[in-house]
Amino acid sequence: MKRKRVTVLCLIFLLSLTSSVYAGSMTTKAWTITTDQAYANITLDDLGKGELANMTAEIDEDGRTYKAVKVTANVVGKSEPVTVKKTYTNLTDKKVQNSITKSGEKLKLDDVEWTEHRRNAATGTLTYKGSDKRPDAPKTKEITTSLPDGGEISVVGKLQDIKQTGSSYSKPFTVTAKFIGDPDVAYYKLENAKIPNNPETPTFEGYQETILRHLNYNPADYRITDGKWKGNYVTENGQTVRYAEFSGLRKVSDWTAYYEEELTADSPALATYDAVATYTNGMKDISYEVMVTVDYEEVGLSLLQKVLIVTAGIAILSIIIGLILMILKKKMEKNKNTVH
Repeated sequence: MKRKRVTVLCLIFLLSLTSSVYAGSMTTKAWTITTDQAYANITLDDLGKGELANMTAEIDEDGRTYKAVKVTANVVGKSEPVTVKKTYTNLTDKKVQNSITKSGEKLKLDDVEWTEHRRNAATGTLTYKGSDKRPDAPKTKEITTSLPDGGEISVVGKLQDIKQTGSSYSKPFTVTAKFIGDPDVAYYKLENAKIPNNPETPTFEGYQETILRHLNYNPADYRITDGKWKGNYVTENGQTVRYAEFSGLRKVSDWTAYYEEELTADSPALATYDAVATYTNGMKDISYEVMVTVDYEEVGLSLLQKVLIVTAGIAILSIIIGLILMILKKKMEKNKNTVH
């Protein structure tokens, strides 16, 4: 039992010694960098160059010099450019949001493309019907105009021109005609025309043109629409007569006054704007968070040399174990002889 116990203790000692020797010859360093590459093919030759400048191939630590023997790179984080375009319409000012949020990330305004829509000058008219002469239109007129967004504003228009735009039968007129004949006659005499006697009304079929021509009015310019007796019979110059009044509309000119707004920089709602705004997270390229790990070995003794030293230690330890076991064996034999 003692022999086995001694053997186990010696093996434990040997393993501890081997581990201590190996561990003391190695050290590991790790760095995290932000870069535009993943360093998937990193090699020892990359150490000490560019953004790996502080990761040298050799380091000094506790008076010992270590040389890099292995390097690895692992991507622990990744950020990508984010670009969002947002469209604005019917803006009254050239202003858009300075930032927006997308999927919890705040994006800042990077660029804006503007499209301007200037409204046309508002126009309006005033119509004058039944005027024999050019009307005296006001110099200005309030005009209501529609905006692109559907709203309305009122502006002042200035008189631009007055034009005759047509004619219409719109001016009232009245004329009086004299009918000659006694109350009991069957027909009145109107120049060479024979007019049926109707005590109720002086109108008859085709009376309009007959009356106008009798009174020297041009039927193209005048239209009689009604007629009535003005009174009873009277005697004039030995003749029995009765007067009738006819009314209607005469043809006169229609006029239109034209107005237009004078646009200036101070005109209300002069323009609206459409915008395409570009928002970004400020990144132009993909960014990686990379952890670079470098294993270093102590300079001076190679790993083979360390193995040889450990092997020599094992040999020496084996000799020591053999001697201990020999001494124990002799002691056991001596105790056995003493008992007998």
